[in-house]
Amino acid sequence: MLDSRLAAVGSGGGLAATIPQGMRASAVKVNDVVGVAGFVTPGMRVDVLIAGNAPGAANASEGTRVKTLLQNIQVLSAGTDIQKDAEGKPQQVQVVNLLVSPEQAEMLSLASSETHIQLVLRNPLDTKEDQPPGTAMAQLFGEPSKPRPVAVSHPGTPKAAAAPSSRMYMVEVFNGSKKTEAKFPSGEDKQ
Repeated sequence: MLDSRLAAVGSGGGLAATIPQGMRASAVKVNDVVGVAGFVTPGMRVDVLIAGNAPGAANASEGTRVKTLLQNIQVLSAGTDIQKDAEGKPQQVQVVNLLVSPEQAEMLSLASSETHIQLVLRNPLDTKEDQPPGTAMAQLFGEPSKPRPVAVSHPGTPKAAAAPSSRMYMVEVFNGSKKTEAKFPSGEDKQ
């Protein structure tokens, strides 16, 4: 046993003893889908995505937006917790505890109360943090068409005459591992 693998003296036991100095364990309530269908286990790394309507958004017509809130976050624990329902009866709820900084804990707390959270499992060797722009509902269904740029002709520049295009048909023939190609002009070119 190495001292580095043991909890510090006086740190107590359980999950709290596994939290490094300056970090926090933030609980996120999940279901099977949000929790990546049960594949999120302690020690794995996840990205946290949020979905909702941004208040005061510049373009409200975009609809719901999705944004990557946190990346490469370590999972401390995954399991169930007991919460009381509206009638005061206990019910089991899936909970994932994530190792985050105090600032990230604040972001997660706000996100869990105002948006829908989705965990995205990542390869433990992939530590690169990307900068995805986020996606809006309007983008999923295609943005309105934008006018295409018009080519500007400069006076005095002669335009090249378009060469008549002859249409050719190409046929590929496979015979075992041998491939041959044959080209034929269209019937219009023969007349």
